[in-house]
Amino acid sequence: QPLNLPVVISNDIKGIINAVNHNIGINKFLLEGLPGSGKTEAAKHIARLLGRTLYCVDFEHLIDSKLGQTNKNIASVFAEINMINSFINPEKVIVLFDEIDVIALDRVNRNDVREMGRVTSTILREFDRLTDLNKEIVIIATTNLYSNFDKALIRRFDAVINFNRYSKEDLLEVAEYYFVSF
Repeated sequence: QPLNLPVVISNDIKGIINAVNHNIGINKFLLEGLPGSGKTEAAKHIARLLGRTLYCVDFEHLIDSKLGQTNKNIASVFAEINMINSFINPEKVIVLFDEIDVIALDRVNRNDVREMGRVTSTILREFDRLTDLNKEIVIIATTNLYSNFDKALIRRFDAVINFNRYSKEDLLEVAEYYFVSF
């Protein structure tokens, strides 16, 4: 089914699709906004419209209580992503880092445990390696906590799409769209 998004966000999604289809070197996108604003569903629709397989990385399952294990888990996931071109055509893949904010919060946050700062540094390093090795893979990340997101990681993305641009009319239209089926 079509995704019911405001025109401004739909236009940004069309921009992502056009950029990928025309292979202009833009392949890393951060979708930010409140929970329930359509970020994950938009990523699924982008994959469908591009005819690509969507692989979802759930960072919550990578967190481990043992010191250093989370970093190893993250490195392992990125190693698998870097191996995609060995068994799948990378031009047919989208990797979704859903709710990446689980582990990619600002490293200078005073309330954060230093271990999570090291985890964010690992993500930065692995993200840079990924960019060098697989330029054909599209990366989409979602976050609910953009204001707490690590600024260095934000710079790794080619575009940031804000999903907090629903007008009152947009919200009413979405509500009507979903309640009509009931």
